[in-house]
Amino acid sequence: MNVHPSAGMTPATREMAKRSSQTMHRSWQPKTSGRSETRMRETGPIASDSIQPPLGKPTSARRASHPPSRGGGHQTSDELSDSFETDEPPRLLTERYEILQWIETGGMGIIYKGFDRLLNREVAVKVLRRDRATKDYADDFANEARIMSFLSYPGVAPIYETGVCANGQPYHVMKLVGGITLQTMLQDQRIEKAELLQIFTDVCQTMAFAHSRGVIHLDLKPANVMVGEFGEVNVMDWGLAQHFHRIVLDPSSSESRSHKNAASSLSAELEANELITRQAHINGTPEYMSPEQARGSTLDSRADVFSLGGILCEILSGHAPYEGESLQQVYRCAVRGKTFLSLERLLNCGFDDAIVRLAINCLQVDIDKRPVDAMVLSQVMTAHQASTLRSVRSDMNRFFELSPDMFCIADHNGFFVRINDNFSRVLGHSNEALLSNPFLSFVHEDDRERTITQVSALREGRPVVRFRNRYITANGDYITIEWTAKSIEGEHLIYAVARDVSAQVT
Repeated sequence: MNVHPSAGMTPATREMAKRSSQTMHRSWQPKTSGRSETRMRETGPIASDSIQPPLGKPTSARRASHPPSRGGGHQTSDELSDSFETDEPPRLLTERYEILQWIETGGMGIIYKGFDRLLNREVAVKVLRRDRATKDYADDFANEARIMSFLSYPGVAPIYETGVCANGQPYHVMKLVGGITLQTMLQDQRIEKAELLQIFTDVCQTMAFAHSRGVIHLDLKPANVMVGEFGEVNVMDWGLAQHFHRIVLDPSSSESRSHKNAASSLSAELEANELITRQAHINGTPEYMSPEQARGSTLDSRADVFSLGGILCEILSGHAPYEGESLQQVYRCAVRGKTFLSLERLLNCGFDDAIVRLAINCLQVDIDKRPVDAMVLSQVMTAHQASTLRSVRSDMNRFFELSPDMFCIADHNGFFVRINDNFSRVLGHSNEALLSNPFLSFVHEDDRERTITQVSALREGRPVVRFRNRYITANGDYITIEWTAKSIEGEHLIYAVARDVSAQVT
């Protein structure tokens, strides 16, 4: 399931997400920092001897990918732009929605925090930028809302409403998503790879659903993955997403031939809505872009698979698939599929072979050598997570069984959840008695107040080191036990190790 519990988040991550949510709700792609991560559009065909980064307006191929207006005509760029009376939407968007404050400006739209006066909730409002008031961008803007509504899934922010402001600007109203981006998390050395891989697994699950519905994202990157305070993961910025049609069959089979015949007779309207990238329609972020997307070739789910492999590559090696001193250099690398350095880093990253192999397979220049869609990645990652969990549990069992110390797990309600056999050996009580009674009932009454104070500290996330109290044994004697314990935030459990130090007490 895409929304995983906050137990998988470290305290540092949860605090970062909470602080980010409190200070500014981000509902769209954050501004990048520190490198040339940029979304691109291109106007002309790519010459093999003169590769340039895309600039300018969308191509005619881009315009051809949208069905004609049902209104019987097309507005020009000037007509659309002139219909916007101001750069900002009215404060009262509609009778229901009110604009509260600006959040950020993205590549196609401006994001505001809004308020739903009917349901008494905060929302995100995205309006088309005035300088993007062209028919192509307006079509993209509307397409984004249709696709996000089409993808009803926990990892995709739901669209509540679309419309046109009084000043002529198209708008969407959607769920306000707070938290921190995966890009921010990758820059924090305190966050363990296991947590990042869990987030990546959730992204793969969201994209597996999208691919199963015939949708590709085309701009997957860490900056477009949002992690909330409670561990919820959202894939953001579907502005480049498109429907695609793809048949995976043996080309020589009769079934394949029949599908080809059927495909050739598709209606013009269906073909217009398929993602068929011709000439030099280039969109996306070059650091994570597949070679075929950079070249303006036909795209399918394997373009997203490459980008997912790029995210996984950065998690494992600390580097995106392509790097360069300028956008032009990065774009050249993407066009030429220069992944050699990234593959070398992956081979030397020292991580689990199955996950490294998955990243390498995703980054293959030959699309036929990549996994066919995100479902394959989701299955591999889920299996790896399950295997890791089994291994951790096995290690914990051995640790409990073989350690000479007293090990236990207790809940915040004052009961032991698990103890090793050393508790019964030292105290003389049966495991059943120790697990079925509050642990304070075994503590000397003079030590209970101090013990409660330490448990309160643990509940607040503060560790306890070398705390001593007296426990009653089965024969009525008291022994002194020294405890070191820690509570894991989100789990509501206390992990403790103890030992009998009675001989040290005079």
